[in-house]
Amino acid sequence: MSDVAKPKNPEDDWKIWLVVNPATWLMPILMTVLAIAIAVHWVVFAVGLGWHA
Repeated sequence: MSDVAKPKNPEDDWKIWLVVNPATWLMPILMTVLAIAIAVHWVVFAVGLGWHA
């Protein structure tokens, strides 16, 4: 176990793209982020913290 090199962040952050292929997963990730953003805004406006708070 001691032979495994520990990651040096942020220098090693690019290695995630060796596992997550952007050609396959970029649009689903962005659509999920958009859905979460819309849901958060919907909740904020639903509880009355919108433009006229």
